[in-house]
Amino acid sequence: MKISNPLAVLRSIFPQHAPEAATGFAARWSRAFARDEELMGDLIVHGGLMVTQPVQMDQGFPSPAPIDPYRLAYEAGRRDLAVQLLSAGNVTHTDIQNMLKEQRYDD
Repeated sequence: MKISNPLAVLRSIFPQHAPEAATGFAARWSRAFARDEELMGDLIVHGGLMVTQPVQMDQGFPSPAPIDPYRLAYEAGRRDLAVQLLSAGNVTHTDIQNMLKEQRYDD
């Protein structure tokens, strides 16, 4: 299963009259991930894909922290870019799971 639909992502980034640009973009990111698997991890971490929403404790029970709309928009933009680049590189959920397993066993 893919993180997202790569074709849909490429269509959203590139105009319909530029399929060569989309093909080149996807090919570059696929090559980059093949050369350096740590690049995928960097995007996941710095894009905030594995971050949960903040909570605050109220008498020992978690409740959602107040939402700052500017921060929320900023973080959504980071996640969107990370998902676009991972999708362009044809990264799958299995790739991410394998990477997380390797990190767990390396600790």
